[in-house]
Amino acid sequence: MSPTSGHKPAGRGSRGFTLVEVLVAVSLSAIVFAGILSAFLFMGRNLTRLINLQTQEVASRRAVRQFTQDLSAAIRLTSSSSTQVALTKPAASGTAAVSYVYTAGAGTFVRTDSTGSQTLLSGLTALTITYYNEGGTAISDSPQSVKAVELAFTTTTGSEPSGTKVAYSTVAPRVLLRNKPLLE
Repeated sequence: MSPTSGHKPAGRGSRGFTLVEVLVAVSLSAIVFAGILSAFLFMGRNLTRLINLQTQEVASRRAVRQFTQDLSAAIRLTSSSSTQVALTKPAASGTAAVSYVYTAGAGTFVRTDSTGSQTLLSGLTALTITYYNEGGTAISDSPQSVKAVELAFTTTTGSEPSGTKVAYSTVAPRVLLRNKPLLE
């Protein structure tokens, strides 16, 4: 090389990375990014489960509140089974008929009155209405002997493959039919 060309020969300190160094750096980066991605996926699934659980709990509380209000005001049960109950309660213009029906195929618990139907719960996998007489014994034969009612149900939401499926079970306290005369 002539001294007039202006190029200096490359020294050992100014060369680039070797292929092995690049591969090691890329491999380590991939491991770190895989760990970060798995942490984000884990947090995302857990946050989705928490949101699903909160939604189920709010809907369950509202349904239990409506159910207990109607039953505690009831003056008569017109029909009763483990999946439905029909009752009569006082209203401003006399009495009002209200019914609650669990449909297993649709997974819904629906309240129906004179103004229409309202789905209180959806995503139900099980629901049972248990009836008790004045002695606290579970009964199933006659609605006129019923003095207390208990509601138990399980709801699910989310997706099993994505890991966000959540089941929420509730057993409502026994509701006394306060306005219902005994054996009527």
